[in-house]
Parts: sequence; C-alpha cells; structure tokens
Amino acid sequence: MSSSATSRSDRAVSTALGYVLTLGIATILISGLLIAAGTAVEDRRDVTTRSSLDVAGERLASNLMSADRLAETSGARAVSVAVDLPSRIAGNGYLVTVDPANSTLVLVSDGPDVTVHVRFTTTTPVAAATVRGGDLRVVLSAGRLEVRSV
Repeated sequence: MSSSATSRSDRAVSTALGYVLTLGIATILISGLLIAAGTAVEDRRDVTTRSSLDVAGERLASNLMSADRLAETSGARAVSVAVDLPSRIAGNGYLVTVDPANSTLVLVSDGPDVTVHVRFTTTTPVAAATVRGGDLRVVLSAGRLEVRSV
C-alpha cells in the first residue's frame, strides 16, 4: 500500500509543478514581448519626429531663400514671407534656431531627444534667432533677414 500512496502524491506534485512552470514561462515570454513592442514604438516615434522636423526645416529654409530672392530685387525695401509650420510635431513642441554663422537651421524637439540640422543659402545677411515652431514670418529688417514668431 505504501508504494501506491507514494506514486499518487508524486503525481500531485508533478501537476502543480508543471502548472507553475508553465505560468512562469508564459509570464517571461509576455514580458519580453511587451518590452520589445515598447522599444519598437519608441524607435518609430523618434524616426517620425526626425522626419517631421526635417520637413519643417526644409520648408523654413525654402521660405528663407525665397525672402532672400525678394530682398535682392532692385528697390525691395520691405519683404515679409509667411511660413506655416506645425506648432507640434509627434505631439511635442520644438525650437527653431537660426545659425547664420553656419547657414544652418537647427530644429530641436521638446519630446524625444531629436535634433535636425538644415542648411540654407542666402546672399542677404541673416539674423540669429531662436523661435518656437508654429506660424513664423521671415522679414527684411535693417538690411537683414529675420525669422520671427507670428
């Protein structure tokens, strides 16, 4: 009788142990999937932010160069070019810095740590400035082009 009692108690332990091991493995697999998915979403957000900042920078550079061409026309005393940029990119605000020494626009996101550099070429001097993204205006003031918030 004792051998049959021993085998029955071993079966009960095997079933419980198997159940606990199955739950543990499932928990580890699900945790790994959630961590991988979270990282993939964050990486995609960075790529989206970088791409959107690049597009906004290219639009501003294009309008800055258009204002430069207008300023170069004979007799141009007043130039004002509107630049409609989104105020938020990927759900976050951003700053635009005009660096005339390097002929570069630097766009920096408030959210994920993303910075984009966009080059521009002008013959008219450009004033250094830092503005929030959104509706901007490029104006000719005192012989220099300035980027201003609207």
